[in-house]
Amino acid sequence: MPNESPVRSAHRFGDFELLEKIGLGGMSTVYKARDTRTGDMVAIKIASRLVMEDRQLSRRFELEHAVAHPLSHPNLVKVLGYGKHDQVAYLVMEFVDGPSLAEHLTTHERLSEHGALAIILPIADALAYLHEKQIIHRDIKPANILLTSSGDAKLADLGLLKNLGSSSRLTRSNFGLGTMQFAAPEQFDDARSVDGRCDVYALAATLYLMLTGEQPFGNGAVLDVLQRKLHNKFEAPISKIPQLRPTVDGAIRLALSADRESRPASISELVALFTGEKELRSGDIPGTVSASAAAPLSPSQKKMGAKAMAKKSDKERRGGTRYAIDLEAACRAVINAAGQRWPATITDLSVTGLCLLALRRFETGSILEITITLNADDTAINQIARVRWAKSTESKSWLLGCEFVKAIADDDLNMIFASHMDKTKML
Repeated sequence: MPNESPVRSAHRFGDFELLEKIGLGGMSTVYKARDTRTGDMVAIKIASRLVMEDRQLSRRFELEHAVAHPLSHPNLVKVLGYGKHDQVAYLVMEFVDGPSLAEHLTTHERLSEHGALAIILPIADALAYLHEKQIIHRDIKPANILLTSSGDAKLADLGLLKNLGSSSRLTRSNFGLGTMQFAAPEQFDDARSVDGRCDVYALAATLYLMLTGEQPFGNGAVLDVLQRKLHNKFEAPISKIPQLRPTVDGAIRLALSADRESRPASISELVALFTGEKELRSGDIPGTVSASAAAPLSPSQKKMGAKAMAKKSDKERRGGTRYAIDLEAACRAVINAAGQRWPATITDLSVTGLCLLALRRFETGSILEITITLNADDTAINQIARVRWAKSTESKSWLLGCEFVKAIADDDLNMIFASHMDKTKML
């Protein structure tokens, strides 16, 4: 391939032993490698001939290191170093021992709402961190989301980053950057003028694909896809997934607006819409809903804000049946917790929430991924929940009252009760 990185040895590159090619793009080739000085496993991103022959592209490669090296976030792939070998530039990065989301989706065509949000929310937190640092990613897509062997998600490849705090002019005026299926339409007009709302758009497009197994704007010629983007011609995700929560459907549709002023103003606002903490704005929401799908958002749903949703959920919790149970589980903060899982015990359970006895305290409002283990065959059920209250115990552990972001499915609840009938009683 003409643009492949000019590596002379199939097995050695400077101080690194190249073990396996794990990525290839127009600007670089990425290898799994071993640092011969330390024995550590790393990923080496080696510049392609195209980069080395173009001064502006070469500077972009250097900028990625200069901006990314100081960054530290559990859901960002760490950039460890930069160098040149035989005049070929390279970056040394943290090695992630799992597939990309793009590879994962080749064997899991659609993800559940829970499974998709468990990946998207940590990536959203990494993006919010970047935006706080005045950095825009500009290339959010499944290929740039890496999954560790334990299922944690990490955002990679800051090659198209825009540093709002820098005077650098690496992006030409009226020059487009990004991947057509995921990039906001303004990136193909003038990539230099974009702001954080282009990452909002791309994150929503990625979630759309994860939930439906389809690209929001279909496939075909580049100009045809761009025209569909510009005219908001896409089917609402709820048309394809009727069981999708209207809040998630509405958030995705708003974020895919061609007009960036109509999108959520920030990644944090998008997350608040995903989790129901923020109400959907009234007015037209882009995307068409098929007649056979669930009804579109009603005016009352659009006006239902965080307080109203909490009140509704509390009412359901009080009115529903709670079951005392002694059930092993594990929990982790979905956002900004380095993926650390904590052992816990579920002490009571209902359709809309549970009480968790955990070894650490989580702040009220924290969003947790709770893994419920079924002893019979090590089957695990995962739920995303929000901490509503926390109380300390005499044993130096914490009782956490948690509300499910999406009510647990009847089949999952029945499976839990069937495997733990002797430990369950109605409250």
